[in-house]
Amino acid sequence: MKKLISRGLAIIGMLSTSLFAQTYVSDFVNGPITDRPVRILQTNSAGDDVYVFNPETMEQVGYIENLPHNHGATVHADGTHYYFTNEYDHTVDVVDSRTFEVTDRIQLAAGPHNLSASMTARKVYVAIIAEPLIQVISMDNNEIIANIETGGGVHNTFVTPDGRYAVGGMIGASEIIAIDTETDEVLFETTIPYSQNPFTGGVRPLTFTVNEDGSTRSMLVNVGGWHGFWEIDWETQEVLNKISPPTDSWDRMDQTADGIQSAPSHGVVVLPDQSQVWHSSRATSHIYGYSFPDFEYLGRVYIGNPAWITTTPDSKHLWVGVSGHNQTAVVDVDTQEVIKRFPVGQAPKRIFTAIMPADWEGEAP
Repeated sequence: MKKLISRGLAIIGMLSTSLFAQTYVSDFVNGPITDRPVRILQTNSAGDDVYVFNPETMEQVGYIENLPHNHGATVHADGTHYYFTNEYDHTVDVVDSRTFEVTDRIQLAAGPHNLSASMTARKVYVAIIAEPLIQVISMDNNEIIANIETGGGVHNTFVTPDGRYAVGGMIGASEIIAIDTETDEVLFETTIPYSQNPFTGGVRPLTFTVNEDGSTRSMLVNVGGWHGFWEIDWETQEVLNKISPPTDSWDRMDQTADGIQSAPSHGVVVLPDQSQVWHSSRATSHIYGYSFPDFEYLGRVYIGNPAWITTTPDSKHLWVGVSGHNQTAVVDVDTQEVIKRFPVGQAPKRIFTAIMPADWEGEAP
């Protein structure tokens, strides 16, 4: 069903949670994220709609139409709007978070992929895949304020948990670029070696681990051709670990709908309490978990064609786009079981946790 199931639900604050929820999960405003409304945004890569869920009540609370070939999602620092990349019109579409109406379309230089936001800098960083470019949008006026040249077309952007740096990952160039969000100047650029050969390389999704003070410790990167992820030191850009599931856990349960696309793993997330890391597997239709920081293998959960993964701020649940089955799956972290499956749109991939300001009023009645 693609209609709104319920609207205007009262929001109860989330339980205790880490201050340093990492960016792959959510971009957030400075300060504790306890007792804030949360929404899960499920984009549909082959559709023109987005589904909105309240993870506390486990219900769909919104449905956004008129977003053709949507890709990435993020939220305004004030919680007033969502931002979505629109691959069809080459725009960033701005949607009212209470009414779900499209209020603006920001024209881009060329076709986009993902986007991410720094709440502290009040900027949105848009990955331009059709040009070697990252475009920067000001949240204050929804205008492009900077164009940052890169080594190749940019697949994804992610902002570090402290909001200080925006990171772009490239497939063809197999590079990572880090940008200071205050000045929009390049902090570093680094090349990621191909894991097997030039046809299976490139930087796919990535996420961050943090130090006790909230500064960035390392990047966990899905590398093309690698089943799992690499850990890369933030300060030195050296490869610290290459993590892959045990060989006896690689049996496949079903075939992925759109193939592996030279990326057996295309989704990775760190729990906000920094206790575990999970990554998806197109190759086996499971997600795999590891303890952090020692990367001890914890087990796997059958999903069926998993795409991106996000998590709730209390670190209790994983939400996964299930591309081949047109579903969003919810996984209980403690029991490692799927506890809920929602029907959504066509080919759901990118999924995002939006942590709203404490005074956000919720959806319009």
